[in-house]
Amino acid sequence: MRSIAYELAAVAAVAGPTLTKQELETRAFLAEMDVVSAQINATPREQRMERSAAVLAMITTPADVEAIRAAYWTRVPMAARMVAVMSARLPKERASDALCKFDALERGRIWCEVAKLRANLEVVQKCMNGGRMPGATGKAH
Repeated sequence: MRSIAYELAAVAAVAGPTLTKQELETRAFLAEMDVVSAQINATPREQRMERSAAVLAMITTPADVEAIRAAYWTRVPMAARMVAVMSARLPKERASDALCKFDALERGRIWCEVAKLRANLEVVQKCMNGGRMPGATGKAH
């Protein structure tokens, strides 16, 4: 019996691979995205920035953004707020203050100290990986 592998390979080379419906839809979507990207790239950078700023101004105001920050602040557990405030060397009682009571300097100090704290906590977390199981040596450590 003769192998038809060579014939099948020749047919596949001429006809090309067949695509599924999902692959065809994906290709069409990507082609549309290419057109949109080309239009965006053809628009001058300054004009794109102006349009973005105008859309952002229509969507949010500074008061809206501050209200969202304040809502997040009040939802954070008190213990986490205390750690954040104390890391900036502010009294722990300030953790119960509303966000609007913090000025820009205090917020900046807290921001920087929390960033340092997060980096250190990531190292601590990595150090806590592994160890002996409590029952393995007869003693719990």
